[in-house]
Amino acid sequence: MKNAKTLLLLITAALGAITLTATAQQPAASADNGTGPNGLAGFQGPPPIPGYDPSTDPKDFRGVWRYRAPPGLARFKLAPDVKLNARAQQQIASRSAKLAAMKGTTIATPHVMCRPTGLNQALMPIAPIYILQDDEKLVFIVTDEIRDVRQVYLNRKHPKDVEPTYSGDSIGHWEGNTLVIDTIGYNGRGDLHGAVHSKKMHLEQRFTKSADGRTLVIESTFDDPETLAEPVHVRKEWGWLNGQQPLEFDCEENPREDNFSGMLFEEDYLKPVCVQHEGRGMEPSKVVCTPPK
Repeated sequence: MKNAKTLLLLITAALGAITLTATAQQPAASADNGTGPNGLAGFQGPPPIPGYDPSTDPKDFRGVWRYRAPPGLARFKLAPDVKLNARAQQQIASRSAKLAAMKGTTIATPHVMCRPTGLNQALMPIAPIYILQDDEKLVFIVTDEIRDVRQVYLNRKHPKDVEPTYSGDSIGHWEGNTLVIDTIGYNGRGDLHGAVHSKKMHLEQRFTKSADGRTLVIESTFDDPETLAEPVHVRKEWGWLNGQQPLEFDCEENPREDNFSGMLFEEDYLKPVCVQHEGRGMEPSKVVCTPPK
């Protein structure tokens, strides 16, 4: 679970849609173009640190980057137009009906329950992304939001039997100075505009670095025949952060019982194993753990 000072993801019963509210993290640097860490105008980041400049090598992506939300597009929106198929629409309607029946306001999703978010994390990370790179692979690391690691292998193909994971299996190759990344093998637990995408989700991305080394232009196409009515193409930019480093972050491992008031758990794997029960008056609090079935 996120606490009130980090991130809350709500899916309303009326719309079955996702609303994300992120609080300020470490201030973003000049890469945010005059906006604050959440893309809000009027919140300036710190000035660049002299002598700390990005590499201008077009194939060197090492460093810390943050997704830039373009003007007029919500920071947490995957794409301007995502058309869901009948299956996904029915799932949203079913979720809304369940929430209405139980008079709840929140659905447990991987993001809410401190799990990797898969497609969402790859396309529009909320926190800064730390990229490590060598000749064999790129590693995308998130530490100050949901702890997540995505590895892109540059020297192999997809395995014949891909082990499904939240982030899938990613391989990449160079086309000139553009890195082309192909991802399959999702575990079918990623949230997509209020629905849950399937294991057939397929993501293709093209990463191109600007000449000054301060922007990654990322063209992405994602498709899931069991969730989407048609493939979705979106262009996003990540800005290089001058001098910013990832922050430590700790999801609530033993959340309080009142954190789940009104929450709908559609799948048992999202239920917390341990819950902290607050003692009344001078009674001590206690953590009760229930092993998963």
